[in-house]
Amino acid sequence: MTTSARCRVAVVASHPIQYFTPLYQRLARHPEIDLDVFFCRDYGARAQFDKQFNRAVAWDTDLLSGYKHHFLWSASPIRDTFNPLHAINPGAFTRLLAGYDAVWMNGYLYPSNWFAAAAAALRNTRVLIRSELRLMNRPRRWFDTVRDSVIRSWIRHADALLYIGEANREAYLHYGARDAQLHFVPYAADVDRLQLTRTRISARRTDACREWGLPTDRTIALFVGKLFEKKQPAAMIHLASHPLLASKIHIAVAGSGPQSERLQDEARRLGLTNVTWCGFVNQTKLPELYALADIYVMPSLWETWGLVLNEAMAAGAAPVASSDVSATRDLIRNGETGFTFAPSDWDALAQHVARLVDDAELRQRIGRAAQVRSASYSYDAAVHGILGALSSFGFCASAA
Repeated sequence: MTTSARCRVAVVASHPIQYFTPLYQRLARHPEIDLDVFFCRDYGARAQFDKQFNRAVAWDTDLLSGYKHHFLWSASPIRDTFNPLHAINPGAFTRLLAGYDAVWMNGYLYPSNWFAAAAAALRNTRVLIRSELRLMNRPRRWFDTVRDSVIRSWIRHADALLYIGEANREAYLHYGARDAQLHFVPYAADVDRLQLTRTRISARRTDACREWGLPTDRTIALFVGKLFEKKQPAAMIHLASHPLLASKIHIAVAGSGPQSERLQDEARRLGLTNVTWCGFVNQTKLPELYALADIYVMPSLWETWGLVLNEAMAAGAAPVASSDVSATRDLIRNGETGFTFAPSDWDALAQHVARLVDDAELRQRIGRAAQVRSASYSYDAAVHGILGALSSFGFCASAA
């Protein structure tokens, strides 16, 4: 293919994801790219029960405009998108036989990705893999030898590996990746929108706090996420009741999940009046809440990335996050762009938060530095990485 022709790129994706839509839209607008996105399910574009939110969820942003997309027929009776067997779509094979220059797949677990890989092999289509693969600090399991062999095979046969951050890149290299395969395609947030919202909300902060049920005379620490064990939302109760913080801090919890009722019962039992339960907050309103946060807390036991950290930092909140959130490897430099603590070490978490509460100048300086750091993990950077991978095959004139 010559660089004057448009590169035909197929994406095989499990379902519409609010964080990926802007990337598809940008790629579709690029003059050298002809993009087709094939979805295995329509979860996210319509209401469907999410067991981790413990409620039906439909995002209130348009996930489907601005790029060509198709929903593939599914042969799977499984509706749970956390189960990789929900994506059994024979069309991932037949559609790819139409002939594409490159196919981008997310991970290796979905059967539909195997269908797409088989078609790619038959048509000599270049394969781009993007995943959340990382090395886990845990005991070996009985099936890990087989899993490792499968991962090594996928990496060996991939033409490009689109790594989302340092932990992801490290894992690819561990499993045999070559440097020439690696292209930085970060997980990104809409940093411009979040920064603009911060500026707009700052001009009417008192009214905005009142609308959300938040005080204006305390430091606001925010948690956004699903209320279940892995996310450790109980850490926010620990902060609200901590003797160093109880009289100075107000906690905002945005999210729902299986632990929601128990957490609220515990807050009532402790007599806490410095916690606002925002419930599930959809995409159009979240930037406002980030903009009101002075501190963002992410106490998860582990995360393969953690895009809410990108969002909070882009909005100017000073972050304090568990060190086993993979995004911290890229985004947080301790004492400069935020603080990290060992998973479940809530005393260390409280000490970092107390330091930020008591030192407004430090908090503001870190918030500004967090904004700058998050800007490097943008959709434009992701587009640049994908174009770089395609240009390495001779499909695009440049990665500019």
